[in-house]
Amino acid sequence: MKDQTYRVYEAIKLDPLASQQALADRLNMSRESVAGHIMQLTRQGYILGKGYLLAEQNTYVVIGGANVDIHGRSSTDLTPYDSNPGTINQSPGGVGRNIAENLARLGENVHLVAPIGLDQRGDWLIEQTRLSGVDTHHVLRLDTLPTGTYLAINNDNGELQAAIADMRIIDTLDQQKLSSKQSLLQSAYRIIVDANLSAEVISWLAQQTLTTRFIADAVSTAKAPRLRSILPQLALLKVNQDEARAILDCDETDPEKLAKAILDTGVEEVLLSLGSEGVLFFSATECQRKACYPSCPVSDSGAGDALLAGYLSARQQNKNLDQSLSFALACAAMTLESPYANHPELTIQHVTQWIEKL
Repeated sequence: MKDQTYRVYEAIKLDPLASQQALADRLNMSRESVAGHIMQLTRQGYILGKGYLLAEQNTYVVIGGANVDIHGRSSTDLTPYDSNPGTINQSPGGVGRNIAENLARLGENVHLVAPIGLDQRGDWLIEQTRLSGVDTHHVLRLDTLPTGTYLAINNDNGELQAAIADMRIIDTLDQQKLSSKQSLLQSAYRIIVDANLSAEVISWLAQQTLTTRFIADAVSTAKAPRLRSILPQLALLKVNQDEARAILDCDETDPEKLAKAILDTGVEEVLLSLGSEGVLFFSATECQRKACYPSCPVSDSGAGDALLAGYLSARQQNKNLDQSLSFALACAAMTLESPYANHPELTIQHVTQWIEKL
């Protein structure tokens, strides 16, 4: 940032509501010159919009899916083609949204960019996300499609029997809508994308000239290949073995060889989930495998999202690699022990206490 531009930036920090003329008088500059510096600050992501809303430091911007999860569980043996007594629960969901909530609960600044329907379910989803600490001002509301919804039917043992996913709304998130978020993207410390986004949108993001790098979650075996175009721009990829094989279009079974092959595509760091066997971290300079903590799983929904958020949070806490993987695995284990996709008490303090009790 040039000296004069920095002077304008500091003046705005002191008085965000000052007019351009007031700033000019204070800085002994012309109003036209101040306006030019403000335009430059906006393009560079230091100013996010009207009222001189300044970008926060170390802010994550998450672009991805946000939906409502509805789970029905039968209280007795499930009888097909009939009404079954049981319980029904509704909770916030969506990979991108889950990661955003976990990061916010762990104390990070997070903005969510996701399409959500202009309906009651969408109102509820945004409110629940906001209450967790996520900034939802950049959520895109649409009246043409309902809020994304996942409906699951489980038997009395909690095992999935059938599900319907209405995620049509995610396909409305296109380049044009994201173009309106350029200032936000420029201001981000890291941009997190999930593979629920279309391959076209991911490719468009990869082509943008930004000062930050990306982090990605592969989501599923079917959707993981959508990330191929952005792999060289990834600071970190969180992926499981099946998703890695799908990206690489290979049948490799050795985790370290898989991670190395992902690294060869241009990814800087790989967080390879090994399921019940733990996690493997791989980069050009470090390789470490770490086993899962013992836990009493209630639901496996959201554990991978917590793993990624936990790792990012630990790195922000300046933990070393071993400590970061331990913290990430603890976040995943706590989420496994929760009936929700996001543990409501996932804070740095509670995660640390959870580890200490083992």
